[in-house]
Amino acid sequence: MIEQEKFDRLAPLACHWAKAQEEYILKHGTPLTPAQIADAKRVDVQNSARVRVLVVDRIPLPDDEELADAARRAQIITDASRGVAIGHGIIIRADSWQNRELLLHQLAHVAQCERSGGLESFVGEYLCDRRTCRDFSVGSLEDEARGLARKICAAAKATKQPA
Repeated sequence: MIEQEKFDRLAPLACHWAKAQEEYILKHGTPLTPAQIADAKRVDVQNSARVRVLVVDRIPLPDDEELADAARRAQIITDASRGVAIGHGIIIRADSWQNRELLLHQLAHVAQCERSGGLESFVGEYLCDRRTCRDFSVGSLEDEARGLARKICAAAKATKQPA
């Protein structure tokens, strides 16, 4: 677990980084396809027209070394990360672009961000959730996103719906 003093120092840096990333994704990303818009509605995204997806070779870490190290140790972003949602922006690694469950998971985070009132409040909520959970590796927001994505994909398989 990260110490409170360090958490308090890094949280504003994380929020600033997230805002810059969202701006970049919204500017350079692509809109959702009709099938992805349908998936966004399934996880309760309210403004799917604003969502943009950026396909990259690797998920970027913050330039600030202490913040990047904290993100790795918290397993928020690691070298193994395949996707991340930041506000209405989603970054997906190119080798995972066709993974519907991964995209659904990220869309669930977009819906959580909308519910929380926006990026700044969501970043605070998400980081606190991760900080206070056991082993700093999961939390209720991650559990919700994983559960929704798995449930939707399992239902599609059971009824043999197209992805």
